[in-house]
Amino acid sequence: MPLPKVEYLDDIQGTEEYQDQLKAVYKAISDHQYQQLTVIIDLNAYGTAVFDIIDSGADLPYERIKRIHHSFKDDLALIDIQLNNSRNQRLLEQLLALALYENSNDVSGYAHPRSVCLWLFDQPITEKLKHGIYLIGQAYGLKTNKRRYLRYWDPRVLVLLIHLWTDQQKLQVYKLGLSHIYYVDWNNEMNELTLPTPNEVYPSDTEVALEQLQPLPFRFSQQQWQVLIQTEWINMILRQLKGQVVITHRVYEIIISQALLIAQRQITQQQAVKKIVEGLEQVKNRGKQI
Repeated sequence: MPLPKVEYLDDIQGTEEYQDQLKAVYKAISDHQYQQLTVIIDLNAYGTAVFDIIDSGADLPYERIKRIHHSFKDDLALIDIQLNNSRNQRLLEQLLALALYENSNDVSGYAHPRSVCLWLFDQPITEKLKHGIYLIGQAYGLKTNKRRYLRYWDPRVLVLLIHLWTDQQKLQVYKLGLSHIYYVDWNNEMNELTLPTPNEVYPSDTEVALEQLQPLPFRFSQQQWQVLIQTEWINMILRQLKGQVVITHRVYEIIISQALLIAQRQITQQQAVKKIVEGLEQVKNRGKQI
């Protein structure tokens, strides 16, 4: 995929949609008094050339992350942004423009990669953070200790995982200290991944339950794996719906339920698409937000 021109990002920054999201980002920074931001960059999209279209250019410091496995095509870098100076604010604004550009151009028939992935506020680059990012990308296979690998840093995969993770699995992420994760969703809006606290998951005997909580890698159920195998098909459907409906939790529920039936070979993909359209129409006719 060719690297977008700087002019494209300038055009995006002039749109009302961009200004709305920029205001939302700065509001979150102000409300939570965030001082620092770490952004996960996927170098598989454009390589280090992605930094050429950012003002800092070659001077921009970044750290590469340990590959999850030699056979898995992950090539991630972390950018450390201190939010207390105008130069870094400009960097944040350009990264947001690139994130919106990539999402806007990810349309039906023309899948677009994501280079700007996750936004981790007040989570400076430490060995603990890098190890946590390494661990989240792993899961044991079904009924085996052989590890499988997840492209969780891609917002399109992360959103699906959010709908599949149990509260206990979300707590496994929370325990790593990754409690302020933001991403640009299918609606071109900045969203925060909300993780439950230990007391919310285990109202009683919290400490005992936490000690018994299995460490990462994840152990997914058969149904979770069946849905994950359908990730590309699910994202294909979402590309077709994007711009026609607001992609909400209910939309995901409808699509995931049909993806599961495909994985279980109970229906064909064509039948699933028909069911999804019917499901969305039913929700719309009931006057509920889809």
